[in-house]
Amino acid sequence: MNKMRTILRIAAKWGHEDICLGAFGLGPIFKNPAEEVAEMWKQLLFEEKEFKGVFLNVVFAIGCSTNDGSPYGLEILRYVLDPSRIFPTKYR
Repeated sequence: MNKMRTILRIAAKWGHEDICLGAFGLGPIFKNPAEEVAEMWKQLLFEEKEFKGVFLNVVFAIGCSTNDGSPYGLEILRYVLDPSRIFPTKYR
């Protein structure tokens, strides 16, 4: 999480509003748990005061895939970082 925070700090310091982030160990080599990685990004980007609202566009570059060709952890990242889950809309 400290590495993630450092990357965000550098990008924010230089005034970047758009950021492309790497997979941070998701994939067949390091096999970091995708849900934990996604939750850490969610916490940093949307809950920590230092980064909340700093970036307009955040893109995750995940190029590795499993044996069946599906991106490792991509669906989990999509689920955890789904804007409708982070910013739920209430209808009356």
